[in-house]
Amino acid sequence: MPASRLPTYVVKIVRGDLLDDAYLAVAGESDIVGISLVPGFKCDWMALWSNADFDCEALVKLTYQGKIQGIVKFALYPYPAPDGIPRFTEILNIESLSGADRTVAPVGLWLIWYAVKICLEVGCSGDSNGSILVLISLELAIPYYRDKVRMEGLQWTTLSPDEEGYAFRFSKSQAIEFLNGITNKYGAAIELPG
Repeated sequence: MPASRLPTYVVKIVRGDLLDDAYLAVAGESDIVGISLVPGFKCDWMALWSNADFDCEALVKLTYQGKIQGIVKFALYPYPAPDGIPRFTEILNIESLSGADRTVAPVGLWLIWYAVKICLEVGCSGDSNGSILVLISLELAIPYYRDKVRMEGLQWTTLSPDEEGYAFRFSKSQAIEFLNGITNKYGAAIELPG
């Protein structure tokens, strides 16, 4: 999944009562260095960048007026796939500016939209449970993925000896329904020529 082959999209976001354009695009190292200096981001994106396997992982940003509003790291698995077609996508990390630092919405929904879109475009066929997109949520974010993103909850899982997370998924039909819902609410994303 070379970053040079991933598309850039113009998407509609809400600022106050107005719709405006934002951009979904691959994040580069300079973007990661830049957000590490922004107090509104808590995740160690520099470490995530340094440990990324860019053959199967990507970091994508949503920018508005040149300022990064959110970022997602996702991967296509298995890698390498025996037949060249990955089975599913995992969202490894996702973060949006928080609180007063954020001036637009939705950020997380568009970042998830991007990962789902790539998953479907590369033809992910699903894991043994039919999941084509999975993520593990921290407890604080469970209501967001359950109620706003409307992902199917699966089960608790151990992230580390001190931390539990909750697994969520989309089947192919759920993923398509999610994409259509975002498009119906905010308008179609426009892919920019690459």
